[in-house]
Amino acid sequence: MSELILKDFSAGYSPGKAAVSGVSMKIAGGSVTAVIGPNGSGKSTLLKGILSFPGVHSTGHATLDSLDIQSMNRGERAGRVAYLPQSPPVPAGLTAIETVLLGRFPHRSAWSSDSPEDVGIALNALEMVGATHLADKFTDEISGGENRLVNLAAVLSQRTEVILLDEPGSSLDYGHAAQLWELLSDLAARGMIILATTHRIEMSGNAFDRVLLLSEGKSVAFGEPEDVFLSGDLLSRVYKTPIKVRRSSPDGGWIVFPGDSN
Repeated sequence: MSELILKDFSAGYSPGKAAVSGVSMKIAGGSVTAVIGPNGSGKSTLLKGILSFPGVHSTGHATLDSLDIQSMNRGERAGRVAYLPQSPPVPAGLTAIETVLLGRFPHRSAWSSDSPEDVGIALNALEMVGATHLADKFTDEISGGENRLVNLAAVLSQRTEVILLDEPGSSLDYGHAAQLWELLSDLAARGMIILATTHRIEMSGNAFDRVLLLSEGKSVAFGEPEDVFLSGDLLSRVYKTPIKVRRSSPDGGWIVFPGDSN
């Protein structure tokens, strides 16, 4: 299985001025890693830095199976790493299935049309996110949550080893958000590497294998959920408000209590 390694990794929008710095972690295939932390802590910048986004400057090392991700050309990266931004653009004039088929571009020759295989993969991706009914609807005529599902399907249709997701549950109702994290856990079980930012510990915590906690652009903790969530008052200090986190059951997800609730 694949392995994603960050070593002393930093990223920012000006040379020498990092928005997130000093991140070191090793993520094996078959796992879901959550990136958590307050607004402005560098979560989105970290994902963009790994992908060498235009305008993002990075230092340190980001490797996938010992290959420098940033030395890959765009086609190579797109064939191995997929990315779902927090607010992807909604392409006007395209149906949901046409939008999902955009995820097949890295696997097609230039100017080639959609093959039956591409269409089958796209339809399967829509089915995986529970959005088959949207296939023929125009994306500028459906809700924000429905567009979120369509864009997730486009990422899945890319068929990569690694998926980076920035707040994948945003705009989704409770049911779809729960299904999303169950799907990500299932994808990891097939050997994929999932790295996702989130604020919804209580919704997604049961899907995590590892947690990276950021605060003010620095890596505060990286490890198993129990080690991060239950490390004294670590979360309270980072979020600057009293927080308690407990397991809902021995094998269940996490319950987040505001204040000093017992």
